Amino acid sequence: MRKGKVHMELWASDIQVTNLGVKIGGGPFYFALVSGIEPGRDARFSFGAGLGGHLTLSHRFWVDLDVTGGTVQPVQKPLEGDGGNVLGQGRLMLGFQVLPRLALFAGPTYNMWFTWGQPDFDTVTRMDVKQSQPEPDQRLQHWPGLQVGLHI
Repeated sequence: MRKGKVHMELWASDIQVTNLGVKIGGGPFYFALVSGIEPGRDARFSFGAGLGGHLTLSHRFWVDLDVTGGTVQPVQKPLEGDGGNVLGQGRLMLGFQVLPRLALFAGPTYNMWFTWGQPDFDTVTRMDVKQSQPEPDQRLQHWPGLQVGLHI
């Protein structure tokens, strides 16, 4: 890819304490691969992919906006449960360039988590959720969230 860029991001969010992402793109658009892990009694990990856009506001400030889709799985016996799930996120990031190759970013997210069958978790966030049940064995949760991290 000509004039392409690759960036890594490390961040914490309301869904998982540790997240890692790779953004690959050229010009104002990028493709993102994201993953995360939440340790503890109900340890879980996630993985997904998405598309986004980058806008440079000034020498030090930038904005990224992306949408991702993926899944959340238990660390023990992943992909073996009696149900499934899809996690969709819209993320807005305001970045501040500290050094030429290091920036801090923070911003809001909007999240939707759809489960069916017997999900491994009641919820995947620390925030209050709005929930509906389209069918007896389905559940849809959505909520606003937060993220803060490093862009390398």
